Amino acid sequence: MVKSGVSVLILSTLVIATIFGFGTWINRAKQPWHHNLRTPLLKDEDSDELGEEDGALEDTIQPTESHPPNAATRILARFPFLLEIWYWLLTYWIYQGARALSAHFIANNEAIFDQAEHHALRLLSIENHIPLDLERRLQQYILKKTPALTPLLAQIYYSNATIVITYLVYSYTVFRRKDYQRLRRTLALTNIFAFIIFTFWHSKSPRFLPAEYGFIDVLHDDEGGSAWMQNKLQLTIAAMPSLHFGNAVLVSFGLVCFSPHLLARVFALFWPVTMGVTIFATASHFVLDAVVGVVVVAFAYWGNWVMLGLLPVERVVFGFCRLEKPVEVLDE
Repeated sequence: MVKSGVSVLILSTLVIATIFGFGTWINRAKQPWHHNLRTPLLKDEDSDELGEEDGALEDTIQPTESHPPNAATRILARFPFLLEIWYWLLTYWIYQGARALSAHFIANNEAIFDQAEHHALRLLSIENHIPLDLERRLQQYILKKTPALTPLLAQIYYSNATIVITYLVYSYTVFRRKDYQRLRRTLALTNIFAFIIFTFWHSKSPRFLPAEYGFIDVLHDDEGGSAWMQNKLQLTIAAMPSLHFGNAVLVSFGLVCFSPHLLARVFALFWPVTMGVTIFATASHFVLDAVVGVVVVAFAYWGNWVMLGLLPVERVVFGFCRLEKPVEVLDE
């Protein structure tokens, strides 16, 4: 099982690196690097307008002497998507690091885990009264009728990060820049909201409940698994809200609203349904976890402008590194 989990981790890392590399290449700047810089540009004193031909443009535009471009600035201007990779890595690893620290500090606190189980049972009780308790029935149906589907559902569950990254590359390439940036900020703010919720309201996944409740953990069997899900720093009481389902809805929303491609919009209609079936059939989340996941995404989208408050920090970092952001990636 360990070897299989490590193999999945290595493969997923290679896939992610490949997707990011492809996104960097297809979004490379087509014009000379200095045409993209935010650095103030000088104009020929004898000309009221910039020349229209490439040769004239080369002669009339020069970077200011106060901000001489370094090699890193040239590279970033040529490959602006590198900045998006940095944003994603920063968001992802801060989120995962915070989860890991949380898991470390509560590792031996039985009271917190008992409380998380109590919260999960409360959710189950609420669903029984609504009724929305379809997780156990769906899992039992799949295990009895189509057990071969279980490994596929496990891989779909693990594919969440890969799908989100593919979506980021696609949306950066084809969406209007302001729409893409709004969705990127929403993704980051969603992680913040989710971390706040499961830090103050721990809840177990159905598969971690006692066997008497009828849920089976199919993500930790000997047939598969992932090193992402099987390590000491994995926070196992953070099921509320479901970011798997919330992210699926965010991806679908972006594609339906902003994609010019019919195939992408068709995929958008099926992806949340597929992820919903996956998280319930693998007993990873309750229906209410998914509902709150959508609510969190909705609030993050509405308040995504809050993330613009970090721009002054970014400017300080860029200034310290003597970097200039390309005009096309300035947040709107």
